[in-house]
Amino acid sequence: MKKIYYELRRIFLILFVFLFSPLIYFLIWQKKRSDLPGRSDLKILVIPHLTRIGDLVCATPVFRAIKEKYPDSHLAVLAAGRLKGLLKNNPRVDEIIVYRHYDLLGTIRQIREKNFDWSFVLSGTSVGSVISFLALIPKRAKITRRPRPLSEFLTDWLANYKLRYEHHTYLPRYYLRLLEFIGIKDPEEIKEVFVSEEGERKAEEFLRKNNLNPSDFLVGVSATAGNKIKEWGGDKFKRLAEALIQKYEAKVIFIGSANFSLEELPSLMKRLKLFIAVDTGPIYMVHALKIPLIDIIGPVDPAEQPPKDKRSIQVLPPPYIKPTSFVFKKPGKDHRKALEAITVDDVLLAVDNLAMRGVI
Repeated sequence: MKKIYYELRRIFLILFVFLFSPLIYFLIWQKKRSDLPGRSDLKILVIPHLTRIGDLVCATPVFRAIKEKYPDSHLAVLAAGRLKGLLKNNPRVDEIIVYRHYDLLGTIRQIREKNFDWSFVLSGTSVGSVISFLALIPKRAKITRRPRPLSEFLTDWLANYKLRYEHHTYLPRYYLRLLEFIGIKDPEEIKEVFVSEEGERKAEEFLRKNNLNPSDFLVGVSATAGNKIKEWGGDKFKRLAEALIQKYEAKVIFIGSANFSLEELPSLMKRLKLFIAVDTGPIYMVHALKIPLIDIIGPVDPAEQPPKDKRSIQVLPPPYIKPTSFVFKKPGKDHRKALEAITVDDVLLAVDNLAMRGVI
């Protein structure tokens, strides 16, 4: 019932925008601030994907690039309340605005009162477009896609600066390219996740209570994913943990059972020697913390977002099994085939490869 309500509300807002767009454009024109050359006190709102941990971490290079170019700017990020802990300790972010899906109009009013100069919609969704427009933000940039759902077809015109994403290419680089509209060109793509004092205290206590030492080969494992089509299976992770203990004398920590909040989790992660998971939010957190990782890709398109560098290994299905899960594209079918094709031995071989690289 709630899903139907939210869908009807979205349709109503899109119709409202169509009917009253001339008036809204007039109000935007009235509120527009002077755009003086060399201004560095811009008020910027970034709207990443509102609920996904991995997408939010992939947006952190945008925060960094903005504050390096415009240190006097005011940078706000719109995100779901459950992701607030991931942003709370980020010194680049001046303000976190919690997205209240149950009070969308209240969220829009709150944003409108801030008098932002720019919004950057990284998620490409219609929600970000509508929020930016109804919040009377004069300059609205967003990533678009083709093909696109009807809601985006009806709302993409609300953005006055657009960049089209090409499927099967590296999405975080497009996030940064969007900043060219404010004069930021070719910034470094450096993900950032920060620890908290409470997280540091809790991580030390966790190691002490479990008789774990910093010198131990601590391996973190995350067996679950927000999207079930990415899950490898608890039995395979159990066998993997047993093999890691036997072969490497590893101390294996299942992250989901460690009872750390999202704000505290980076403090535990930074103490790991290796992290293994399916392609889900924690993979991107450990990548930002520069921890060696193994990403069990499964059905995910490896070119679009997963980490790929000296410290990271993607465990892929055989080449004849094509990706069926994408960041901006309708998913395909038969996701299990890709996951079932990846064996425990495949993951152990990836561990050996990282050891040969000298990163673990």
